[in-house]
Amino acid sequence: MKDTFNSLLENAGALLREKAAGAGQAALDTTLQAIEKWLEEFPKLEAYGLRLSNFAFVVGISPALEVELRGEHASFTPERLAAILAENKSTSLVGMVFNAVRTTYRLHAKIAKAPDESLTVRLRLSITPEISVFVGRPRVL
Repeated sequence: MKDTFNSLLENAGALLREKAAGAGQAALDTTLQAIEKWLEEFPKLEAYGLRLSNFAFVVGISPALEVELRGEHASFTPERLAAILAENKSTSLVGMVFNAVRTTYRLHAKIAKAPDESLTVRLRLSITPEISVFVGRPRVL
């Protein structure tokens, strides 16, 4: 009886490990598909004046693509940002990036007169994207 019970526990454990591995692979596949979709929008970001300065793929429980883009402040006047946002859906990567840029400039203008250095945009693309916008070079990585 004890052997039968142990055998059942071992089989259940093996089944659970197999299911977990399958679910993990499915999550990885979904994340990679999302990243591939985000990559399609990079030519638009570059066409608007943000150039790629760093690129990394992070492998882990939740894989991600980490990208840094740089641009010149003069390229992103309030009028130009409004035009870019009018051309792009707010749910697209381009729309989300330039909405974050516009908001950053608006908030920055409340505490400083003119932006220094370049504009830096950092993206962490996975199932849920993260966008960080820096007026000037970020000092912390």
